[in-house]
Amino acid sequence: MAEPETNKTAKAGEKPGPGRFICIDCGREVRIDSSDEDLVKCPTCACEMYNCLPMTHIRPDIKSPEDVLNPPERKKPENR
Repeated sequence: MAEPETNKTAKAGEKPGPGRFICIDCGREVRIDSSDEDLVKCPTCACEMYNCLPMTHIRPDIKSPEDVLNPPERKKPENR
C-alpha cells in the first residue's frame, strides 16, 4: 500500500509549491522550483491532474528556499 504522502494530487493552475509533479495520464514529470510558480497543464497530453512529490530536505539545517540557494556551512566531521 502506498504511503499517504504519495497520494496527494494537484491541479493545473494551482500553486502547489516546490516539488516534482507526475502527470496522472502520461507520466510526464513537471518540476516547480518556486512557491509562486503555477502548475501548468501537461506539455505532452494537456492533462490537468498530477501526483505530487513535494520537495523534501535531507539536511536538517536547510529550512527555507533561501537556505537552498545559500546553504549553511557544513560542520566538519570529527576524526575518530
